[in-house]
Amino acid sequence: MTENTRDIIRGIAAADKGAQHTLINTFISERWGLFKQIGWSLCRNFGVSTDGHGDDFTSMVAEEAYKMLLEHLADEEELDRVEVWEGMLKLRARQVVRNYLDREMAPAAEMTSALRRVRLLNQTRDAMRMELKREPTDCEVVETHNEKMRRTRSNAVKQGVIASVDDLRTYRACADVDDHDRAEPIDTEFVLHPVEGPRFLKLLVQRTAEYNERLGTAAELWLGGLFSGEYPPRISSIEEIADAMGVSRSTARSYVRKIKEYAVLVAEEEFDITAGDV
Repeated sequence: MTENTRDIIRGIAAADKGAQHTLINTFISERWGLFKQIGWSLCRNFGVSTDGHGDDFTSMVAEEAYKMLLEHLADEEELDRVEVWEGMLKLRARQVVRNYLDREMAPAAEMTSALRRVRLLNQTRDAMRMELKREPTDCEVVETHNEKMRRTRSNAVKQGVIASVDDLRTYRACADVDDHDRAEPIDTEFVLHPVEGPRFLKLLVQRTAEYNERLGTAAELWLGGLFSGEYPPRISSIEEIADAMGVSRSTARSYVRKIKEYAVLVAEEEFDITAGDV
């Protein structure tokens, strides 16, 4: 978060109640260009046209910005925890747009197989990135996926898992999983009881923040979406963490690696969970 934005929000909070309404409106109106930039970038992220969705997404970003601003005016400690206000806005707006697409573009029955193929293709792409140490082409991904399906499925064609390059053009919120370093679905067979999850995250954020304040921020950004309650559970991508904190992707990856080390310690010390339990 830029110091300028932090000062502006604190200035609004310190102003007379009668003046705050005007100051809030000014804050939002002066950043409409930013909202449009984020909205259009989300169109690209989710593979939809700016002509059809640019204005809608811009309005969603503005609404989320207004919501964030009110939260930070009401809680200065919450404001202090935000590293990059604009990055956090994009992260939150991305989730709002994702949920919108899930509702408005819910797949018809005939789309179910296509969406399944998209997710399988994204998993194949991730595996190939690690193996090849480069970004595979769409054709390479499709060929590798189809070869695996024919080898491992009794009737891959009948099961609807044979893919084409056109499947990678399917725009859906679920296709955005390609932005993650790992696209495998989150395992639901957790060792932790669901009630323990929020406590685990809280302790993990505390421990990492004790080591380094920015590491604690990264931990909350990375895993905070698992237990938000407001949205479906999800983890943030390396790209999202980097954007929200204003750091490079390599730095964000190093944060995640360190957070994983602390996660093991917290699991062992606070929940008596060892590697053999996982």
